Amino acid sequence: MTKRIAILAALVAVALTLAGCGFKPPAQWNETEERARALAAMNGWAEGVEEYDIDAMAGDRILAAGFKLDIYEGVTLGTKDKPAADLLRELHDDEQNQLAFRKSKAEGGAGYELAFDVDWEIDKIDKSSATVLGVFEVWETMEGGLGADVPGHIVDGWWNSDNGTIEVALVRTPNAWKITYMKIVFNAGVGAAARSLSGSVGLRIGKLPSMLGW
Repeated sequence: MTKRIAILAALVAVALTLAGCGFKPPAQWNETEERARALAAMNGWAEGVEEYDIDAMAGDRILAAGFKLDIYEGVTLGTKDKPAADLLRELHDDEQNQLAFRKSKAEGGAGYELAFDVDWEIDKIDKSSATVLGVFEVWETMEGGLGADVPGHIVDGWWNSDNGTIEVALVRTPNAWKITYMKIVFNAGVGAAARSLSGSVGLRIGKLPSMLGW
């Protein structure tokens, strides 16, 4: 009997190894804690947008396998089912430009800052998935102030370049909540400007770099 048990234990260990994972007991469910973790994940993503931190925006620790992105300008679908690989490539292609623009003028940049203000609300959550909704405002500024060629709503030197909503679907993993789907809707009132200044790459958040020719 002891020999049979030993053989069975060995077979289980081999099966787990071949599956590419060690044994990890499922995390206990505490809805209050999981709501806080899901919101923390989304706040971390928003901070990544502000800082142009690609890992925080689109890395493996925030995007799940099979991730898709849809972007609307009002009711017009401008980007459909963009996968993580395409999003990462576009973000990396613009990384040096974005980081250079954020340097101070003394360092050869523009002293650019972006504030991505999002009010998140959990629409539904269970032990395996969650849906989070957000209402956002994008504010941008640069060292030395904005020129007369920046139109629209400006408050204390910050330009309100975009507004809209976000819908996010997340999946619960043992270590983190990860995004499986994201839908960004820019308000119709700024849709034309968004298309002309941002093109169709990345997340389309942040207009000043394109406007000023960086």
